[in-house]
Amino acid sequence: MTHRPGSAIPSMSRWFGIRRLYEPRFQQRVLLLLLIVVAGYYGVWSIVQWLALTPAALRFDFVNYFAGAQAAAHGSDIYDAFKRGWGTQAWVVAYIYPPFFAEALAPLTPLGLLAAARVWLVLVQVAFLAALMLLLRINPELSRAGRRLFLVAAFAFMPVYLNFKFQQVATLWLLLLTALLWAALRRRDGIGGVLLALAASLKVSPLFFIPMLARLGRWRMAITGSVLLVVLTAITIVLAPQSWEFFTVVLPRIGLGTANWDNGSIDGLVSRIAELAPGLFGAGTQSVAKLVIALSAAGVIGFTIWCGRSGGDPAWTLRLSAAALVCALLIASSVTWQHHLVTLLLPFATGMAWVAARRPAARYGWALVAAYALCWLDRRAFPLPADLQVHGAAQTTLVLAGTSVKLAGMVLLWFLLLQMLRRERALALTRPARRSPSAPAEFAA
Repeated sequence: MTHRPGSAIPSMSRWFGIRRLYEPRFQQRVLLLLLIVVAGYYGVWSIVQWLALTPAALRFDFVNYFAGAQAAAHGSDIYDAFKRGWGTQAWVVAYIYPPFFAEALAPLTPLGLLAAARVWLVLVQVAFLAALMLLLRINPELSRAGRRLFLVAAFAFMPVYLNFKFQQVATLWLLLLTALLWAALRRRDGIGGVLLALAASLKVSPLFFIPMLARLGRWRMAITGSVLLVVLTAITIVLAPQSWEFFTVVLPRIGLGTANWDNGSIDGLVSRIAELAPGLFGAGTQSVAKLVIALSAAGVIGFTIWCGRSGGDPAWTLRLSAAALVCALLIASSVTWQHHLVTLLLPFATGMAWVAARRPAARYGWALVAAYALCWLDRRAFPLPADLQVHGAAQTTLVLAGTSVKLAGMVLLWFLLLQMLRRERALALTRPARRSPSAPAEFAA
């Protein structure tokens, strides 16, 4: 290719082959093809997993759910295995969730372990697909290409496959939180309160959505959810003997976290530093670590809720605040395994919709891509010691970096969402507020 001296060099968008990528119709076809491929892989993988399910494959998490459900069904102590196993392998051999979850699964126990696991897999798959549909519904700013791109990212997200491999419950949390956001956007406070109570009964961390809703002035939903949560908790404690020990024994112990290399939260990073450098602060190293963990968790969650104050488009403020809080809860949790990151599909969908609507600088889009890639990666992608033993300062640095890649992705996504919130407030000061396409009439400024 030649050009006259002094003339501008043709841009890449005009190169043969490359220019097709700038054509909207060609982009649509490429994204549709990618969606067919990844969705097809997801479908085949899921069917094979369901058909080939064996008792050995259930040894990770569902067997613990099933044991808790059996205890609830027979009126015995749900947390007996946890109390007996604490200090050894209690993270993987005992039921550690609130009693409501065990009681909700109790009707599956007559089926036996394998048949109950197959029913459970269908339930979590349905929850995942329903959550994706609902995420697209509450983010109408996404164009057809944007919707296809999000679905490609969702069906290709590694935590999704890990969630199903371990028969985990994260897709159910994703559905409940997404439905809660849908109800809040449409001012259906009663439905939102029920969903909030259910989400906090399955996992304690959604409890922080109550102060977030109060901060945004959604007092009716916050109070409804609080009252229903108290009622639901009281009923489950009455139905399951000694289940109150979840609050007095189980929760305080699991709140200590773990230095396990797969723990992607701040707790995991600080615990690993304290374990690899026990003399960093002399005899007070463990005390300093606990203080740092507590202050970090309080700071991340508290700052996120504080940033969710009213200002700007109410619908965007609500969506971005909820998305940022989902990130904050994973960052500050005592334990965040990679399969928990399925819930990040809510923040990613919100971020993509905001970029599509506001069209900010390109760095916002690239930051979303970088956060997605970091959350997709696993420590096994790095040359870490196979025997989990660290020798020397170089290996220590490598281990701390390789085991914190998910945390880096979550922090990047969290910071990006807070920046979007800040931009929304700035826009409100410079021009009249405009109602978001997804907002009901009640949100009109």
